[in-house]
Amino acid sequence: MIIAKYMINQLLFIVFLLLSLVICTANAERVSASNSLGSVEAPAYSGGGWSTLHQGPGNRDQARDAYLHDKYRTWTALEGVSLLIAPSISPDKKRFYQTSGLAAGQSNLHAFSVEGELLWQSQPWTDADNGVDPCAVLSNVIVDAEGDLYLGDCNQMFAFHPDGSKKWTVPLPLAADDDWQPDPDLPINALTTPVFTVEGYVLGVTNYGDVVIWNRDDGRVLNQPMRLPGLLSPYSEVLKQPETLWGDGMIDPRIREWSWQLLFGGAMRSMNTPAVSQKTGRIFVAATSTEPSLGRLYGLDLIHGEQGIVVEIAFATDFGIGSGSSPATSNDDSYVYVSDEEGYLYSIDALSGDIVWRTKTAATAGSAVVDFDDTIIVLQAYPNPTMMAIHGDSGEVKWSSNADQLASETLPSGFILGAPQASGNGIPTVTEDAILVPVAYGYKFWLGRTIVIPVANYLVAFDKDTGVAFRNVVSMPDDSSNTTPVMANGTILSPLGAAMTSGFKPLATIANWFLPEGMQQAMPVGGLQVAIPEK
Repeated sequence: MIIAKYMINQLLFIVFLLLSLVICTANAERVSASNSLGSVEAPAYSGGGWSTLHQGPGNRDQARDAYLHDKYRTWTALEGVSLLIAPSISPDKKRFYQTSGLAAGQSNLHAFSVEGELLWQSQPWTDADNGVDPCAVLSNVIVDAEGDLYLGDCNQMFAFHPDGSKKWTVPLPLAADDDWQPDPDLPINALTTPVFTVEGYVLGVTNYGDVVIWNRDDGRVLNQPMRLPGLLSPYSEVLKQPETLWGDGMIDPRIREWSWQLLFGGAMRSMNTPAVSQKTGRIFVAATSTEPSLGRLYGLDLIHGEQGIVVEIAFATDFGIGSGSSPATSNDDSYVYVSDEEGYLYSIDALSGDIVWRTKTAATAGSAVVDFDDTIIVLQAYPNPTMMAIHGDSGEVKWSSNADQLASETLPSGFILGAPQASGNGIPTVTEDAILVPVAYGYKFWLGRTIVIPVANYLVAFDKDTGVAFRNVVSMPDDSSNTTPVMANGTILSPLGAAMTSGFKPLATIANWFLPEGMQQAMPVGGLQVAIPEK
């Protein structure tokens, strides 16, 4: 069956790779906390609670002061659109910003109130030089303490004011002659998620490894040119992209190949979100090594000189296969955690770059999450247990867990396909009282390899001490493939990537015959769901 060739393996990796992206550098000075709306942890960042892809500069995915609630009301928006990146929240906690990857003539930056009003959208883009183009789908907005927002697209860097007015736009570095380009009319040297340095500059690392530092006020480039020395990874031909993945206009067809290569670490140097130490100002970037097939964690410092800022490589530590996950730092910024494509999780000393320990998981280069007690949590690939928790000080496994029991309490068993199964499909978020993970419930199906045909999607709560899945918090109309921001008041923002549902879509005609009575394969919906606690 042709479909089987396309879909047996791909989607089991997609949801674990969507959330890795990259950026660089810093000095030892901190920004003074002159604005009360800034983050206590990192004053340049918005104090709204979730100001970048993995919540804050340490990429820990922590929702501090947030607790589960008994009941929620929900609203949805952007149906029919794949959202592969998280929304970021304003300092006053009243609005958030979401990017998309739609074709020309449509907008790719959207501002909503928390209550569901569409406040504004960026001007519909027309060509590579006009408007926010579709590469924004994998460039998370970051929000500063003043409420201004910053993001990149295929070839430009943007800054907007909170009301949607343009602050500045500047070009990104041009791709080199030997850099892969999927579309000659849409030049790409995209940056993934930018960061704020401890000095308050904006810093980004492009797909091809260019490190750029901008003045936040006017977009001036402040550093001397610098490109990471790693090798370009080869074009990935291991897995063929499913024809229906993000189809029907959910993402601009012109960037689907680029998105696929980025997710599988092909043809680029850098695909991950950097971490920023608030203690030393050092930037941590996971990218390719100068050794073939290996990943490397770079520790980057900013050195100020008469000719501008020089980006200096303080250490370069090779790890395993692939370009790695988005690095996350321990709560005191002493250690950096990164995974490789073989599932090894590494703890690396943030000052020396020495590897402290490594532990085998099935995380497939998924981003690590750091709990408030420095327990490290990784999402694992099916059919392995949904999650694994690891002691940050020793690398010893604390627990591994899945949600199969909760799936059996939610869906019926089938005569042919048996008991329902759970498959995690988004990066965990730690709250004060639980670990929240987007999970697809479905049934095992054999297509040369066991897969889970999705039937229902939930945000599931796991016990922090034992790993036991104890509650379906809210149902979702589609799979996540994403991070899940949670606000301090308990409001949950769920961007829906529709990776599983769109990729498995051609199987529905066959799969529905075998599913238990009343069950249907979940179809792609995409969009955004916001769950607000009921008082």
